[in-house]
Amino acid sequence: MSRLRLNGRWLPGTVPRLRGIVCVAVAALLLGNLSCGRGSVLDRARKEYDAGRYREAIFIIRHHFRRGGERMPGLLLIAGKSYLRLGIEAEAEDSFAELYSTDTTWAPEIAQVLKKEALSSIESGLETRGKRFLLQAINYDSMLDFGASNRIAGELLLENKNYDNAIRYLERYIAEYPDTTGAAQVMLNLGEAYEGKGETETAISLYHNFEQKYPKSRLRPTVQWKLENLILKAGQDLRAGGDPEKAGSMLLGLARSAGNPLIRERANFILAEICEERGEYAKAVAFYTEVVNLNLGSSGRLVEKSKERIVRIERTKPGH
Repeated sequence: MSRLRLNGRWLPGTVPRLRGIVCVAVAALLLGNLSCGRGSVLDRARKEYDAGRYREAIFIIRHHFRRGGERMPGLLLIAGKSYLRLGIEAEAEDSFAELYSTDTTWAPEIAQVLKKEALSSIESGLETRGKRFLLQAINYDSMLDFGASNRIAGELLLENKNYDNAIRYLERYIAEYPDTTGAAQVMLNLGEAYEGKGETETAISLYHNFEQKYPKSRLRPTVQWKLENLILKAGQDLRAGGDPEKAGSMLLGLARSAGNPLIRERANFILAEICEERGEYAKAVAFYTEVVNLNLGSSGRLVEKSKERIVRIERTKPGH
């Protein structure tokens, strides 16, 4: 039976119907507020995010998307930031990735969000998490400046063999923090980055600078070992490339004073071969003799070759 109000009294069936109409109207009003236009959805989501109500911001955005609303870049950014605040990293990454694929011009803004998360994590002692976000940020913008954390960025990029970007961050750190306790390690890493890139001469120069600037560093033996190996390789490459003169000049210092006896032995042997090829037999014998006198049991092959060469040279001298 229906009820209508007549003369102050409800007719049968009217109250339930009116309640239903009110509920539908309220629901329609709420949903309308969620999706009544571009500005309103974005503004509501931003308002919730700014108030620290991250779940509410995500609810507004997801509801908008489920109803077929436009996946606006601004909403994707707020969604990603909200997920980050809630610690839901996978969803945040997906939101940022979708935003970037929608419009690449948002890359710098995404990078800034990730940079802030990285630095905050590092300052809080969550270095592993911070490193993860550092790399993500650099993927969106390789020109970011992380301040004192440029050192960490450079080390991570070096580990990933991204030498160009590693060099950029390590050089920036050295320029801004030349006298910090970590500067020696950064210079070593910078040399390794140039070495990995194949720029041997620059790496050699950096290792020489390291020895002058940090003579008492605990890393000095490592740098010396790297430097001597690089110079030996550079000398061998020069000789193979048809420039024995320059190769000889580069290897002479190693032959006289290399800290690694194996490097010293090899340098003397190559110099002896260069002199022999040029007909400078006395010098060749002197270098071969040095190899023999070093008497390194672990490299007897070069010692035996040197002895054979000395004998051969002596036999070919005039009067023999």
